[in-house]
Order: sequence, then structure tokens, then C-alpha cells
Amino acid sequence: MRSLHRFSPRGARQPRALLRFLLAVLTALGSGMAAAADVTPLSLMDAVQLAERQAPELRARAAGVTAAQAAVGPAGQLPDPELVVGLQNLPVTGDDAFSTTRDFMTMRTVGIAQQFPRREKRRLRSERAVTDVDRERALLTNEQLVVHEAVARAWIAAASAERRLALLTALQPRAEAQLAAATAALTAGRATAAEGIAARSAIATLQDRLDAARAERDTARADLARWLPDLGDRPLGEPPDWRDLGGDPEALVTNIAHHRELLSYDAAERAATADVALARAEKRPDWSLELAYAQRGPQFSNMVSVQFRVPLAVFAARRQDPLIASKQALVERIDAEREAAQRMHGAELRKTLTTWRSAVDRLVRYERELLPLSEDRADAALAAYRGGRGELTASLRALDEAIEQRLAFTDLQNTLGQAWATLYFAFPTERTP
Repeated sequence: MRSLHRFSPRGARQPRALLRFLLAVLTALGSGMAAAADVTPLSLMDAVQLAERQAPELRARAAGVTAAQAAVGPAGQLPDPELVVGLQNLPVTGDDAFSTTRDFMTMRTVGIAQQFPRREKRRLRSERAVTDVDRERALLTNEQLVVHEAVARAWIAAASAERRLALLTALQPRAEAQLAAATAALTAGRATAAEGIAARSAIATLQDRLDAARAERDTARADLARWLPDLGDRPLGEPPDWRDLGGDPEALVTNIAHHRELLSYDAAERAATADVALARAEKRPDWSLELAYAQRGPQFSNMVSVQFRVPLAVFAARRQDPLIASKQALVERIDAEREAAQRMHGAELRKTLTTWRSAVDRLVRYERELLPLSEDRADAALAAYRGGRGELTASLRALDEAIEQRLAFTDLQNTLGQAWATLYFAFPTERTP
């Protein structure tokens, strides 16, 4: 028994230590997996989907849809009944003044009243509420596409800034080679001090451009982090093919009536038309019913009363007719606003499409001719200077031109991507997230 007492605590500590070790291993593995997940490249479409789940603008629009749906049912119901309580024919002079039981005309009444709007009006009110749901859904769809485009544009700007930084960084070896060649020539007496200064100035200018590119990259990622607060240092994935709009580009112009900014106009016009029908229905009066029980003094009989009320539309020319005309004018206003919006967005779409097509053609030229030629020229000028057959100024000028070509190339890529995002998310389709 003594040996059991002596060894059991130690034996109990061993399983606990093993358990702590296993938990530490699992925690480390989990942390490693989380870290691996954080460095997974973020594609453009993944960014769009993540932002859609987090955007407060979309939560607000979704709440608007929920609110409109909840209002459909009550819109076609009868009004709530009314409780009627009163005191009738109370004497205020004479011997029976303020007595509720001695005068035979004094009655304490309790009853209930109910308004009965016409069935047509209740149906129209329900239809009007349904148009509010349709409008809120259209606004939600529009807001989704607005968020999609905004996220895509932010992602494209960040990717373009990173690409610009990478292209400039790739030119550093050329600039350093020029400085090394100028230093060697200066040591050998084949170059002037001014040429050495020019080479160092080229290095400083490139470094300044690199610093500006880093600041632009950080700013672009900050804009993207507005939509993705947990973005951190997560790298961006490969961009989609910005030359592919997912369909015939000309179909975008012909389908301008289905542009996202025009989606709510149909529901707004149906709502205004329903308001016109409701205004006309007001010329046909509703009716109400009131049932009451009247209690009198103990020496008198109690009574029951029934009353019907019907409003008389005897001044329709000054009341109902102007309201009908007002609602009809709203229908015309919505129709005119839709036409104006369609023209505006149609013109913007055509301009964006022109920009997109031009960028596609120019990028091909940059990739096939301008970029290779500028880099070959820079290499040739540097080789000529090293061999004593050229001047440093020509080599520096060729390098500067190569830098400018690369900057112009990244700007053009950004232009193409931004135009693609505007066109790709202009219409609701099944291919969008």
C-alpha cells in the first residue's frame, strides 16, 4: 500500500503532462493553419464575396426589404375596431343636475365601432405594399452591384500599385549597373565627374519613384481594407482576364434598360400607378358600423343603438380630383426621370466601353512592342557605354524611357481593369457573385 501511495501521484502527472503536450501541438498546428490561411492569395471575386457579407450598406438594404415585406399583410386588412364609451344627455341645471340616474334621457353608453373600407381599396393597398417590396429588392440588387464594383475597383487599384512597384524594382539592377559602369569609367579616366553624378542622380530618381510607388500601394490597400477590415498583409491573387466581359460588349448598350441604376424605376412607376388607382377609389366612399349599449336609471329601460356612417364625396372637384391629378403627375415625373437616367447611363456606358476597347488594343501593343523595345534599347545603350562606344547620357535616357514605359503600362492596366469593373458589374447577371 505504501508503494502505491508513493508512485500514484507521479503516475497521475504523466497523463496530465501528455495531455498538455498534445494540446500544445494542436494549438501550434491550428496557429500554423490560420497563418497559412492568412497568406492565401485573395482573388478579385473572393474579395467581392467577402465584402458582400460584411458591407453594412447591404445589411441596411436587406433590412429595408424585410420591413417592406412585413408591411404587405397589414396593408389589406380592416382597420382596428374602436371602443366607444360615453355619457349622453347629462342634466346640468335643476334638481337633477349632474345626476346620471334620475333623468330618463341620461344614458351611460358603451359600444364598438368598425370601419369597412371597400374591398377594392384593400386590394389596391396590398398591391401598393407589394410594389414597395419590389422597389426595395431592386435597390438591394443595385446596392449589391455598387458594392461589387467598388470592391473590384479597389482590388484592381491595389493590384496595379503592387505591379507598378514590382516593375520599378526590377529596373534597379539596370540602374546599379549604369552606376557601376560610370564608376569604372571614371576610375579609368574615360568619364567625367558629371557623368558619375548623373548616374547617382538616376539611382536617386528611381529610388524616389519606388518610394512613391510604395506609398501608392499602401494607400490602395487602405482603400481595399475599407471593404475588407481583416485584409492585413494578405497578398492579392492573379487578376481575372480583363479583356473578357462575359458576353458580347455590344449587348451592354442594347440592354441599357436593365442597367442596375434603372432597376427601381419599374417598381416606382407601379407604385405611382397604384397611388393613382387609390386616389380614384377614394371617390367611392367607405362605410362604418357602430353598435352601442346604453344604460339608464334603474326606473328606466336600457337601450341598444345601431349606426351606419357613410362619407359624402360632394366636393370631389376640389378634393379628390386634384389628388388624382397630383398622382398622375408623379407617374409622368417618374417616366421622365427614368428616360433621363437611361440616357445618362447609356452615354457613360458607351464612353466606358470605348475606354475598355482602346485599353485592350493598346495593352497588346505595349506587351508586343513598346515594352520589349524600351528594355532592349536600355540594355543596348548600357552595353555600348560599357564598351566605350556610347555615352552615359544616352544610356540614362534609355533607362528613363524604359521606366516611363513601365509606368505607362501599369497605368494602362489599371485603366483597363477599372473599365472592366464598371462594365462587368453594371447589370445583374447570374455570373456575378
